[in-house]
Amino acid sequence: MNIGWRDYIKSRFSAASQYHSVGIMFGLKGIQISSLQKVKGNLSWVKQHFINIENWQEELKLYVEQENLTNTKCHVVLGLTKYTTLQIEKPAVKEEELIDALQWNVKELLSTDEALVIDYFDPPASSSSQVAHLNVVALAENEVIHIRDGILKAELNLQDIGIEELAVCNLCAQSDNAIILLKQQQGGQLSLNIIKQNKLYFSRRLKGYESIGSLSPEELSMGIADNLSLEIQRSMDYFESQLRQAPIKQVYIALETLHQDALADLIKAVIYIPVEKFTPYIQMDDSLPVTSSSYASLAAAIHHPQLIVQ
Repeated sequence: MNIGWRDYIKSRFSAASQYHSVGIMFGLKGIQISSLQKVKGNLSWVKQHFINIENWQEELKLYVEQENLTNTKCHVVLGLTKYTTLQIEKPAVKEEELIDALQWNVKELLSTDEALVIDYFDPPASSSSQVAHLNVVALAENEVIHIRDGILKAELNLQDIGIEELAVCNLCAQSDNAIILLKQQQGGQLSLNIIKQNKLYFSRRLKGYESIGSLSPEELSMGIADNLSLEIQRSMDYFESQLRQAPIKQVYIALETLHQDALADLIKAVIYIPVEKFTPYIQMDDSLPVTSSSYASLAAAIHHPQLIVQ
């Protein structure tokens, strides 16, 4: 979806950057910034930085200048709190009329007259229902404009704006075997994603787990881990029975907690398949201040074209 910055970018950013790309994730409390470079022909994660959401535009511009990132291609990913996803029956209209038709449906479902940016992506596998559905993404237009302006003021070469649930697929090794990735920004909603061949087959936002990162192993064992295991099992059952896919044989967790291994063991005891801490499939500088909250910005920097605003 083109919102008018392409020609402007081409005329403004002509000097080459020594970096391959910058990925920026906009979350509830701030922005995470990941920078990639080509090292001996391979992509390497070489910089990671966090900026508080207050005055992020000014802070980002300063960071870009200090780290010599000017003109670097930039891919933006929005955290879960920044957008809404809906599964909507596909309107019976021509392809070029689809976005306009979806606008009416989404505004009615969200009960809003606010100007929205709308886009959609097709699910890789459909359910047993004969009705065609689309996964629709909606966010406030003024939010997109605010982000666009801040990125351009920082003199980064903005390429596209995407969403976290699609971007995290970039972090996984290419495989015909589906995996579950449980991911959470600190204090935010827990996202359960089923990924196969770097495509998002299924995603759920799980409520009630916002404080899971602060719990001790003993507290996790007092019902929280069991409840989470049940949610995982339900999603696995849906993936197999409704999407008619082969069983999932691996679960990964990427949470802001010191007790990921303990949580993995508790879940594994219930669902009887391997559960382990997630590690992105990319080489990185050992000195980076890496946390699971930084993974979405890394996913943006790696970049595959599953994004919503280009």
